[in-house]
Amino acid sequence: MEEIKLRRNLAALEDYQVEHVPASVIVNANESNYPLPEAVVAAVTEAIPAFPFNRYPPLKAETLSEVIAADLGVAPNCVVIGNGSSELLERACYAFGGPGKKLAFPYPSFSMYGEYAALSDSQPAPFALTPEGYLDAEQVIAFCRKEEPALLILCNPNNPTGNYNSLAVMEKIVANVTCPVIADEAYMEFASSSEVDPQDHRPLEKLWQVAGSCLSILHKYSNLMVFRTFSKAYGLAGLRCGYALGSVGLIRGLSKALLPYHVNAFTLSVALTVYQHKELYRPRVAQIKAERDKMAEKIAALGFKVWPSSANFVTFCPKGQQVAAFARIYGRRYDRLQAVNRPEAAAGKLLYKYFLEHGVLVRDYSDHPALNGAIRISVGLPEENENILRHLTDLCEEVLS
Repeated sequence: MEEIKLRRNLAALEDYQVEHVPASVIVNANESNYPLPEAVVAAVTEAIPAFPFNRYPPLKAETLSEVIAADLGVAPNCVVIGNGSSELLERACYAFGGPGKKLAFPYPSFSMYGEYAALSDSQPAPFALTPEGYLDAEQVIAFCRKEEPALLILCNPNNPTGNYNSLAVMEKIVANVTCPVIADEAYMEFASSSEVDPQDHRPLEKLWQVAGSCLSILHKYSNLMVFRTFSKAYGLAGLRCGYALGSVGLIRGLSKALLPYHVNAFTLSVALTVYQHKELYRPRVAQIKAERDKMAEKIAALGFKVWPSSANFVTFCPKGQQVAAFARIYGRRYDRLQAVNRPEAAAGKLLYKYFLEHGVLVRDYSDHPALNGAIRISVGLPEENENILRHLTDLCEEVLS
């Protein structure tokens, strides 16, 4: 049999990797560790016996998009639904990219941006965040004027660092570039900003939904789209549902890249139920934010570098004397050569392996060129977070004493 040949850009891509190993505490994928609210479970369970599993879903997910549109005060044709916001990001690269076009995105950020650009035969055009992990509006604008991308993606809050960029910074960029801009707001529910546009006249009880978000300025810019997901704050990672809002022209263009009936009917039904009960999620989001801040403070107090997070995770890495001490233990237990040649990465790898040995699965960024030695931990249930902090404290006492 002759060698199977893939498209050149597809053959060059590496598989997306997330660790799937047995663990009692899973905090590596920024999922919600909270169960669905009882009212949501009851409503979904009650609907199952009469659910039309034998029928196709709404052609373009109209049932859900119309509810979201009405709730956020936009026209229904300004909303599109996808299998998670990830599908919409991929399709946006197809719709607005292509051979000879550049797609711009921050670095370090969501690793799939570059993959989606390559899959659409576009040229990935990453630009650097500040050393602290923020967008520099002037630098982004200058970059876009020089590189002339066909699409600009901004992750806010940023994954995997968690940094939140103010509405003023985001608007400055949107207002001063000519290409379509995606504000990827998968984690926006966990940000604490109260910024809204002065021209946003929606009722006060609605403002909490858009505070700090580019949703507040959506009506002002025809080149802006905002992407959201049900996977993080609303705990539906297993059903894959996300949505995008934007001008009629942009959403129509994005929709052309989607297949008919592309989101399954059960996902749409459950997502609709969740959206109609979203008030029930506000207390748990508040708890996750409080737990995140507590974890960040305690991890920093142990001597680690901690990125400022407005998401549902904390990213940190060893610094100072921790690097040498952790790398020395890693070299003794696992790989002496790596400990000598790449001590920062070895120090982070020791953290990953130590947590895994104690039944905690975290996200390992220790080999990431821009996040050397970093570990990302999703905020779990309070008792899980206490467990994580206890193990980390024990390791520091063992290694640094």
